[in-house]
Amino acid sequence: MRKSGTSTVNSPSSSSTASSVLAEPNIHLPFLGAHYLAPTLPGWGNSSKRASPDKTPYYLALAQDFTVLLEHTHPGISDAPAGEYKLYLSGGSFGTVPAQMLLNASSVVFPASKHIVAGLLIAPATPFKYHDEYSKDLTWGNYFSVGPPSRLIPWQLPHRLASVILNRRFKQPENAEALVRSIIFDHIGEDEKVMFKKWRKERGVQEGEWEKDMADNMRKSVGKSWDGFVESGDVIHSDWGFMPEEMSCKPVVLVSASEDRLAPAAWAKWLAEKYPDARLKELIGGHIAGLWSIDSIWEEVLKI
Repeated sequence: MRKSGTSTVNSPSSSSTASSVLAEPNIHLPFLGAHYLAPTLPGWGNSSKRASPDKTPYYLALAQDFTVLLEHTHPGISDAPAGEYKLYLSGGSFGTVPAQMLLNASSVVFPASKHIVAGLLIAPATPFKYHDEYSKDLTWGNYFSVGPPSRLIPWQLPHRLASVILNRRFKQPENAEALVRSIIFDHIGEDEKVMFKKWRKERGVQEGEWEKDMADNMRKSVGKSWDGFVESGDVIHSDWGFMPEEMSCKPVVLVSASEDRLAPAAWAKWLAEKYPDARLKELIGGHIAGLWSIDSIWEEVLKI
């Protein structure tokens, strides 16, 4: 990022449950003149777990972490006058949860909020706390892992049990890759397979290479700790730091897919009704359909 320039901060997707692999888009941003930051969320990858989860709400700890990150990379951004920086916030799937926490944060909670130009939410989740019908379109697996039953079972037990099972599968790279294929690619239609092939050809990605890379990233995301995974259900059900009537008036591009089994298109439609300046893009395909046109989507967002 540079002053009077463009910055994008992406809340990366993570591997949530066995039925919720969250794909991070393969973004080619250099030609857009942006400084792209993709910090790992607390308890994932090499990031430490939250210090005081019982005392500090997730949205507040997140804003504090991102403020430190932005000040480290761009000293003075918090105190710079509005307009001196252009900040775009994005996220994919579970990553849209922290992205929305920041997008809707006040300047007191997140000082850099005055620089936010727009948000991009791909396969977005809704704040379950206020979305009464969020569970209506969930698969059975996700219904029990993050739906109403998960709120009745104590000690984060569904995710703790899932972490034990997944940890065994992730010990072998080929098992992790098989999981990616079973969750993502076994459910995409022929038209989307054609788009995926075209996308691979344009980037020189060999057949099977992307699936392998995604599986490797999944393994790395929980290689040192499962803390982020275990608390993900609590995070999505938590207070995101804002009420529906307080949602940002900044432009928000929402990208949903017609056959998405993990982040139902109905969620994006709910958000489109809540954000005052929402721009809904409805694609044909599954959970990662936005990947095949991610560059053109970003070009559109950065023109806002």
